[in-house]
Amino acid sequence: MPAAQLPNLLHRGVGIFILAIGIGMIAVHTALAALSVQRSSGVRRPLTVAGAIGLYLTIWFGLAITVGDRTNFPLAREESRLWVSLLVGFGPMLLAIALLFASRTVRAVNAATARPWLIWAQTYRMAGLIFLFPFLAYGIVPAGFAIPAALGDFVTGALAPFVGRAVAQQRPHAIRWATAWNLFGVLDLIVAPAAAILSRAQLIGLYPLSLVPLFIGPPLGILTHVYSLRNLHTPSAILVDASPRAAGPQGSQRRLDEALRTT
Repeated sequence: MPAAQLPNLLHRGVGIFILAIGIGMIAVHTALAALSVQRSSGVRRPLTVAGAIGLYLTIWFGLAITVGDRTNFPLAREESRLWVSLLVGFGPMLLAIALLFASRTVRAVNAATARPWLIWAQTYRMAGLIFLFPFLAYGIVPAGFAIPAALGDFVTGALAPFVGRAVAQQRPHAIRWATAWNLFGVLDLIVAPAAAILSRAQLIGLYPLSLVPLFIGPPLGILTHVYSLRNLHTPSAILVDASPRAAGPQGSQRRLDEALRTT
């Protein structure tokens, strides 16, 4: 993305905005991990585990910044950038999904996470409207990509607070609605790259827009949806609300430990 296509001030502002989202999501997920490990007795060295999660996301984001900016990561053969970008964007995501099912520690952290948290974390997706302005408005991306990507992200992010609140309040069918919302969010993150390919939208290497496909867009979004779906569908005995109820922390922890032994 040549900087000349956007007014200099707007270009810098968008860059700062996208970087801030990335840093913010690292902070959010690290904080959620830190809170979750404190709720589970199945996690040894909780501070180390929370720190490892934060470090993992930070390294991933750092790689996305390095690869996403051509000036940082020049390649003799530009077509190689696509394969390197796929590895950076989706390699960490697939590894984190594999750990969710292979690591007892990661399962324990996920199980101890209050169900609304991973839903509320997706509120940032409303920022997808940047595809409409300034990127579509200045002709940087085609409408065939910008419109479905922006609207899908916005709807997912706008519904997140309401879906999370319904789950927190244990309203009837809230888990079903949350499941449907997660599946919609995953579908949106599949449709967006497909639309980019079909419309020939040049996103990889167009810094700072490249940070969306490399980190804060489909990779982190799909990862969060998968973790949320697993969290929602752990055994009913593992239900952990956003705040302790009358059963008290000991009762909550006992139910959590019993459920973890069955997973």
